[in-house]
Amino acid sequence: MFSFQSLLSKIQGASTIDFGDLFNESVTLFKKVWVQGLILQLFSILIMLPFIIILYVPYFELILENSSNGVLNSAALGQELVDTYGSSLLWIYSLMLLASLVSYVLYLGFFRIVKHIDHGQAFVFSDLFYFFKAASIAKALRLAVTYLFISILAALLCFLPIIYAIVPLMFLLPVFAYNPDLSISEIVKVGFALGNKKWGITFLTLVLNGILLYVIALVTCGLGTLFVSCFIYLPQYIIYKNVIGFDGPKEGVQSID
Repeated sequence: MFSFQSLLSKIQGASTIDFGDLFNESVTLFKKVWVQGLILQLFSILIMLPFIIILYVPYFELILENSSNGVLNSAALGQELVDTYGSSLLWIYSLMLLASLVSYVLYLGFFRIVKHIDHGQAFVFSDLFYFFKAASIAKALRLAVTYLFISILAALLCFLPIIYAIVPLMFLLPVFAYNPDLSISEIVKVGFALGNKKWGITFLTLVLNGILLYVIALVTCGLGTLFVSCFIYLPQYIIYKNVIGFDGPKEGVQSID
């Protein structure tokens, strides 16, 4: 594993990445990991489903109760929603936030799996939960909270900051997944350094992949996104591999392998 300064040096000296090569590598890698991506999506849905049911089923019941002849009484609905669920909504949203943080940790395991499969190693199902170990879960959750805090701060600063920040934030996952011994601040610095260096090609890839997923969702009524959603994360991995790589010297610490 590379040291913090080595990571920054590699990023600064990175060469240009061709968009066509990046897309072709992403497609080739997707053919190898789409099953694992599907498993990831199913687990994420299973984690969020109970909270979605708890939150939205009563809400739809209230909509039906406050509708007359197909016309919704918005004022009555809002008041009844506050009266009935006002005290519990905070807890429900807090639990949904916790579930989102857990899903974030699952994606860390997915990046570990992608690396192993890309290097010809066998898929190990338990790798998806690798960062739920006692030694990693606390840092992983702190990173997820840091991601959320930076996202909220960028959003509060208006539209352009969040457009800028979304690219460096995307690299926090692979940086931590492949350098788990770095501190949170070092992970953020490396992620932003890599995001700044490859902002243009990463953002272009994100937009085009987002359009592709949207079209697939329309054509398949949303079902196809379960199979191809992981594709949007693969360019991050390929950019990390091409810029930094995985052959760093072991400097007194254990690698993720």
